[in-house]
Amino acid sequence: GGDETAKDNAVIKAINDINATDRTKTAVDWLRYYSVLMFFPADRSAAIADEVLRFADEPRKKSLNGDKKGIASEFEELMKRVSSVAPLTKTGEPRRLTSLTSKALWCVYPEDVPIFDKNALTALTVISRLCQIAPEPNQSDYARFVDVWLQVYNQVEPFISQADLSDCPYKVRALDRLLWYLGQVGFYEDRTSSTT
Repeated sequence: GGDETAKDNAVIKAINDINATDRTKTAVDWLRYYSVLMFFPADRSAAIADEVLRFADEPRKKSLNGDKKGIASEFEELMKRVSSVAPLTKTGEPRRLTSLTSKALWCVYPEDVPIFDKNALTALTVISRLCQIAPEPNQSDYARFVDVWLQVYNQVEPFISQADLSDCPYKVRALDRLLWYLGQVGFYEDRTSSTT
């Protein structure tokens, strides 16, 4: 986990400490570290972080208990809030905010929420085809992702539970990190170039 674990711990602490003075900055820094606020103006980045914090500060369950409908519902609610303050694209279109919203939601529910990104989606697509795991029909993109992710997670969770997670205290992040690693497009190219 290295730097990721330290940054994850810092944002979780900021989310949970409503008296912290630098909550917005910590949330913005974390979202920038994970490259989901690229090219956003500083005021829009802060507005997004503030929406996430307001969402987190409202009364809500401590855990979603691996409930895909609950995760998808919380995601949709947060997505509406983030979309309301996010900048439009250069062509005036709404931005695709799935990755940003899933990362922000993970900060609120670090024991429950899978993080959506391109690498994870690529890896999960291959795994689901190899293992013949399919999502239920008629779901949003993120809900389909969560559906398959949870099916895979339920199969590998016993192995994750036995692993040394001292540098990755949230079990769902263990699978997130593995999927991110497996889904890297340049994996073989990078490996080949580093050995020559």
